[in-house]
Amino acid sequence: MSEHAGRVSARADLFGGFAWMAFGIAIVAGSLVMDRLEQFGATFYTAPGLVPGVLGATITVLGLLLVIRSLKTGAVAGLASPWAMTAQGRSSLTRASVATALSLVYTLGLVGRVSFPVATALFVFAFIMVFDVSASAPSRIARRATIAAITAVATSAVVTLVFERIFLVRLP
Repeated sequence: MSEHAGRVSARADLFGGFAWMAFGIAIVAGSLVMDRLEQFGATFYTAPGLVPGVLGATITVLGLLLVIRSLKTGAVAGLASPWAMTAQGRSSLTRASVATALSLVYTLGLVGRVSFPVATALFVFAFIMVFDVSASAPSRIARRATIAAITAVATSAVVTLVFERIFLVRLP
């Protein structure tokens, strides 16, 4: 790996580490404002915000470790040089943006407006079609779409049953 590539990677780790830290802190803040359910006799260890809070704190610490590692490997030294994105980096950014957009459509557009199993099946089907079928030959798209539909319905059914029957969570 060239010195420039090492600096770019370290710089990406620096920004990524700060992003993970912000995400972890947001999770911890959200878990702290959750209802503790004390009126139902819930203890500290059964409070709904405990697991998300621990996970958020862990994400924050791991983000901090990523920042520290990036600083040790020269992230700050590379900030003055331009950051040229490679073709692979652009492809990864595009895929991450599409995945984020699909997730936002699912969470903000479908969940709560359409029944949960239908919303989940549509999301899984769309995700598979976008990320799997786009790489397939046109002659195989019908077969892939059938497999995607079966996978989407099965995933939706399993997720719905697990949350409603095992975790006893009412779904929107």
